[in-house]
Amino acid sequence: MNIDIIIPAYNAKDTLFKTLSSIAIQRDIDRFSVYLINDCSDYQYDSFVHYFSQFYPIQEIVSSENVGPGGARNLGINAGKGKYIVFIDSDDYFYSPFSLHNLFSKIEEGQFDIVISNFICERDGISALKKKNPVWLHGKIYRRAFIEKHHVSFNLSRANEDNGFNRLLLLLGAKIYYYDETTYVYAENEFSITRKNNRQYRVSGLEGFTYNMNWAMQEALERNCSKISIGKFSLSVLVTMYFYYLDLGLHSKTDGDHILQWTKKCKDIFDLYGSFITKEDIENSLSLKEKEYLNENKELNKTISFDEFLLRVGDIDD
Repeated sequence: MNIDIIIPAYNAKDTLFKTLSSIAIQRDIDRFSVYLINDCSDYQYDSFVHYFSQFYPIQEIVSSENVGPGGARNLGINAGKGKYIVFIDSDDYFYSPFSLHNLFSKIEEGQFDIVISNFICERDGISALKKKNPVWLHGKIYRRAFIEKHHVSFNLSRANEDNGFNRLLLLLGAKIYYYDETTYVYAENEFSITRKNNRQYRVSGLEGFTYNMNWAMQEALERNCSKISIGKFSLSVLVTMYFYYLDLGLHSKTDGDHILQWTKKCKDIFDLYGSFITKEDIENSLSLKEKEYLNENKELNKTISFDEFLLRVGDIDD
């Protein structure tokens, strides 16, 4: 088979049919297999497998314990043998009948390790186009040989594990291609209003983000990745955390300290490799991140400068 399509599923009975249907309508590509990873759901997906097996090879793999989406994807990677890998979540779907064909054609065409396409984020009935996003799994196809060569797998954290996985692949020098077409729809509907307006939810999500960023950097250090790449990566994480700091005010003992501890670990790495970073690099990174926030209609109260933020992080006790 050319492509393994891996779907982690936890109690996904209500959304899975749409996901699998979007695979069934794919055109101009016929050599793919689907691995449905049942991550200890309250039921089996036999009826889905039976129905969709008339359209394509599909196999349900039942995890012996709940391992989260990253662990479930690892089971799918280990089970498959396809030259390429595509991940899709059990509440998402492919944008068009030619999504797989287009991704496959591009990665074959240039012998890339990852092809990154655009995807649509659906939230509360509103659709937003996301372009050139290198860190989410949506709208991507991966060369299995690169993943296996570098022995990369998902860690078992429960949030932003895809961010850590993709960051590590980039730090390892994956050859990427940005394909400026839409192939995927990310349906972020469940509890989205609560999530959008719930500060504590957003703060909790940062724990997963900061953990995965440090995980990717530590893996990169152990694998002797480019020091320049690690330095620039640590800068991007610190800039991101600076804007989260302004936006969320991570000052309290209950929700800020743990996140800032992870941020300090990132700053320690930045201090080691900061000599590769220019003042212009920092200014450009800050400018791009600010534009991103403003485009999302977020209000930023610049209570402290980026340099002051770094000083505060540096003063945090280990």
